[in-house]
Amino acid sequence: MTTLLTRMLRPPAPVTERTQLMDELGLSSSLALELLLEIEDELEIQIDVEDLDEDQMTTVADLADYITAHCTPR
Repeated sequence: MTTLLTRMLRPPAPVTERTQLMDELGLSSSLALELLLEIEDELEIQIDVEDLDEDQMTTVADLADYITAHCTPR
């Protein structure tokens, strides 16, 4: 996850599990969707985004937890 974020957003500081997606990385809703699509392709999974909201995307760790709980293999 951190590798994808670093590649996509090129942040000035290292990305960790505590990095704030919106506040520190400036992740917009359109970039978040692009990120999820990249994760799906990279990991060959399908992520259920029906119930995803900003509260579940506060930090990198939050997003990773959501993905782990709401994904299925392709």
